[in-house]
Amino acid sequence: MHHHRRSRIPARWLWLGILVLAGGCATRPPAFSPEAEPAWLEHRAALEALRDWQVQGRVALRTETEGWSAGFDWQQRGENYRIRLRGPFGQGAVELRGDRHGVWLKRADRPAVFALNPEALLQQQTGWQLPVTGLGAWLRGLPVAGGDPVIQWDAQGHLLHIEQNGWQIDYQRYLEKGGLSLPKKLRLTRDSIRVRFVIDDWQIP
Repeated sequence: MHHHRRSRIPARWLWLGILVLAGGCATRPPAFSPEAEPAWLEHRAALEALRDWQVQGRVALRTETEGWSAGFDWQQRGENYRIRLRGPFGQGAVELRGDRHGVWLKRADRPAVFALNPEALLQQQTGWQLPVTGLGAWLRGLPVAGGDPVIQWDAQGHLLHIEQNGWQIDYQRYLEKGGLSLPKKLRLTRDSIRVRFVIDDWQIP
């Protein structure tokens, strides 16, 4: 019995090639530069070395049945993170503090709640669906370690697109901070969930 390795080429690239070969109207080349892989690897190494950082901005989530927006503040110190969400539905601030061993969720005037899985805890306590585990990497413009991601980068080595863990992440704008290019605007989609991040400020050592 022969086992065939599944292709990891996104379908849109195949369709673009078909259009070009057929003399179609595709006027833009695919936003993917194989010759820029060294630039991406260098950029990736610099981002992976960024272990301590803080970012402030806004997040908006939409599903088939609801939508909300909030301010957020994410502080990362090695494996330890603190995420504060402010404002959705007038519920005040929600704070997550965690590491690889688990996470605590705290809301005003309520006792803190502990769980091993941050996504399940956040959804149970608030109803919000955010991919907390992946966001620490995706916010920096990195795929999560492992997970066989499909990635797409530009001529400067900046990520344009990630498909990983059931999510699609599209990078729409970058900003320069401390000699690094870091995401300014990104959009996450999974099934009917749409999450948009706009970064107001990065703080790095």
